[in-house]
Amino acid sequence: ISQDLKERALWLSERGYIPKEVAHLLGVSQKSIRRWQDTFDMHGTVIPPRNPLQGRPSAVSTELREDLVSLSRESPELFLEEIQEWIAVAHEAAISRSHLWQILEDCAISYKKLRREAAERDEELRNQWKAAYQLHANFVRGDRWSMVAALGVEGYSAVRVVPGSVDGDEFFDFIVADLPTMNPFPGDRSVIVMDNCAIHKSSALKEVVEGMSTSSCYIQNIFIYNTSL
Repeated sequence: ISQDLKERALWLSERGYIPKEVAHLLGVSQKSIRRWQDTFDMHGTVIPPRNPLQGRPSAVSTELREDLVSLSRESPELFLEEIQEWIAVAHEAAISRSHLWQILEDCAISYKKLRREAAERDEELRNQWKAAYQLHANFVRGDRWSMVAALGVEGYSAVRVVPGSVDGDEFFDFIVADLPTMNPFPGDRSVIVMDNCAIHKSSALKEVVEGMSTSSCYIQNIFIYNTSL
């Protein structure tokens, strides 16, 4: 509470206003008014003398703190060094970075995250786009498709896209259609490698592949069929 407000409260009291009325007019408590009166009667001023056991008074005034809050709102991109320079020029005060950061924290001013904005970005156009673009919609599951392919070192040798998921019958048809493109072992494109998916281990599929090959083997749950046509 400023010295001016305290003196104004005592001035009103001297002119016949009761403490309750003064407290209501100035927005202070009656207890504070009595304390200010006691201080004035004892020291001749509403400001009590500084306790000699306390440290030196802060170099940061209330006015400086208020200006810091206004500055942070108007120019949130400023760095601490720039704020230090502004304080030195505007308030003729030297404040360290650590002290300045503590003051900003006390004023509930936190770190600002820098972000880069494109120079050509037009905020008006962006707002128009946001207004016209549908940001929310009811979730509706669309059509699902699956792809099964034979991939070799030279690229894809066969590809099939089917609606829904690939079951055992669909995969069997795909392998039977792809087998004629294979070559005799041990030539190029003579080995079919499949993982241990359930639809890869059907007995019918194994019979068809082995019926068109000279040997077969299993390596770490991966079927490797050698084809020899």
